[in-house]
Amino acid sequence: MNIRKTLLFVLLVLFLSGCAVNIQTTGFLDRSGGISALAKGASFAVIENPDAANPIFDKEIKRKIERLLVKEGYRIDAGDKSRYLLSYSYGIASGLRSTTVTSYGPPQTQIITVTDGKGGVATQTIMTPGTASVIPVVSVEYTKQLMLKIRESARTAGDGRRENVVWMGETLSMDPSSDLRSDIDYLLVAAFMYFGQDTGKQVSVSLDRGDAAVEALRRDFERPNH
Repeated sequence: MNIRKTLLFVLLVLFLSGCAVNIQTTGFLDRSGGISALAKGASFAVIENPDAANPIFDKEIKRKIERLLVKEGYRIDAGDKSRYLLSYSYGIASGLRSTTVTSYGPPQTQIITVTDGKGGVATQTIMTPGTASVIPVVSVEYTKQLMLKIRESARTAGDGRRENVVWMGETLSMDPSSDLRSDIDYLLVAAFMYFGQDTGKQVSVSLDRGDAAVEALRRDFERPNH
């Protein structure tokens, strides 16, 4: 069994899996009220999570959502003045991923008897493949999730009416990275690719590490509020 080659193969798989972030996102638009799209240029109030386990991280996500909204042509306003309210949730969970790798041992030498074409026999040395072994490989995989929810504000819905949910966005990724603080940026960018849309099904998005849109979001986030 060539353990060294097997380990190199596993490391290669893990390296390649880190070259891109594979994301799945789904958008749900409530058309029951005759809505076909979000109002262009509308005002949003982004509602942070008061009970967040990490309020600093939560505020970072809120600010990034606000920057992405502005980039999409929307305005940021207070809750009692905005047309829409946007709430968000996020999380990470670990699980085990099982795969198998076939490893081959060193070639084996065998001596066989063959006819020599003159009525006699001769011996010949041949090489045969090494013994194949199937090795189970178990790795830790992390599922990172981001959910965006848009509701009509009380001002838009009218007195006494519910703040109806008009759009939901569900975005997730599964890979060996446990860095939610970094990877949330990829989830945000992917979610805003289909922001306000009814995708009709789960859509796959692949973003390279260092993706231009992700880096632009990070640079914009570092700028003072404007």
